[in-house]
Amino acid sequence: TLAQAIEDAGGIDHVLLTHRDDIADAQRYAEHFDARVWIHDADRDAAPFATDIISTADEATIFPGMVAFAVPGHTRGSVLYLHCQRHLFAGDTLAWSRQTADLRPIETIWYSRQEHQRTLVRLARSGHRFEHVFPGHGDWTKGPVNDMSARLARLT
Repeated sequence: TLAQAIEDAGGIDHVLLTHRDDIADAQRYAEHFDARVWIHDADRDAAPFATDIISTADEATIFPGMVAFAVPGHTRGSVLYLHCQRHLFAGDTLAWSRQTADLRPIETIWYSRQEHQRTLVRLARSGHRFEHVFPGHGDWTKGPVNDMSARLARLT
């Protein structure tokens, strides 16, 4: 049923993996839709079926309007994806907290807390903007672009 709904909406060209432990049915959907699969080099062993490897320690353009931003912390190969300077697919990097009504970093850090903090600072200073945050876990939200940028800066 889900595959049919996706087909009806135009299909899938790219499967963007944010890190090693949340790949679920990526291979199955990639094969069904003949889609490219992206993962960071540091986590590539978790997705040997990946067709495209992000090898930068900074950011890479996946296709026009979609940027992968390396954010090691949760895992060494964690990345987030920013679509059209509006939609931030944060994986296990950032989420929205109902309790504080604010952005929060994901607490489960397997690789390095220092790297996680350093890359959040780099993201805040990168000039990238967003209004939607879609985390791998936790609540998602939408806010004014300037507000979300300010929240990220305060968080770092």
